[in-house]
Amino acid sequence: MKYGVAIPHANAFAAPEAIRTMARIVEDLGFDSLWVSDHIIVPEGSGYIPEVMAEPLATLAFLAAETNHVALGLSVLIVPYRDPVFTAKFLSTVDYLSNGRLIAGVGAGWLEQEFDALSVPFAERGARTDEYLRVYRNLWETDTSSFEGTFKRYEKMRMFPKKAPNRRGTIPILVGGNGKASVRRAAELGDGWHPINLGPDEFPAAVAEYRAQCARFGREPGTISMRHMPGGRTRPQGGAWPLSGTPHEQAADIRAYAAGGLDELVLSLPFRNVNEVGTTLRAFMRDVAGRV
Repeated sequence: MKYGVAIPHANAFAAPEAIRTMARIVEDLGFDSLWVSDHIIVPEGSGYIPEVMAEPLATLAFLAAETNHVALGLSVLIVPYRDPVFTAKFLSTVDYLSNGRLIAGVGAGWLEQEFDALSVPFAERGARTDEYLRVYRNLWETDTSSFEGTFKRYEKMRMFPKKAPNRRGTIPILVGGNGKASVRRAAELGDGWHPINLGPDEFPAAVAEYRAQCARFGREPGTISMRHMPGGRTRPQGGAWPLSGTPHEQAADIRAYAAGGLDELVLSLPFRNVNEVGTTLRAFMRDVAGRV
């Protein structure tokens, strides 16, 4: 089992020193990956979504310079928000500058007001996501690139760098989301699946559906990396939230996830300050991961 951490980069955590400190804590403690989230502009008084939030692509570039070996992921980049040619170039540059450490977690998005503010039709988000992912692939996998789609067209264009020289294959795309469209998209267009908040009891059936969709498209299943966010958005199991009990109970949950097909667990925890990031993650690696 691999372990990742989705760091907060909002409110007080958006400061450069806070982001730098959290990244070094995650890397120094031996976690495998470090993830950032995506919002650009949010409604006033939205509550759940912070108004002060560092932009994820800029944050990734900052993290590439501040870390040495931890993988750098997006959980998730909202694909329709940005022009796909620009995004493909930005992501490939981050991969190049980080020596092949990028994981492109992607999603179609859900916040309609944010789409409106960005002049992107909300109703087109699924179709745009599918096409834009094909643009990423086209630009990353061909030297001279041409594409003819509904939303993007270009002919005999060149874009470099495409990835880090030491990377085997192309930049991995993990498609986020638990819904049918997301699972289909992960199977058809992704290199893996990035679900969120599935309990150990429901996880095996969800994995079976992802694998069935991969078979439908004649593709091999990829990495399954699940983001865990404790609290009311997680289905309870036996009266307790997954990964909320004693270290022994949490380790048992992780073993159940692994038996069901999970490759990587990404922790997204409600830290109150930067000091708590270190204390909490150190305890997890010592008391929970050490028991798995």
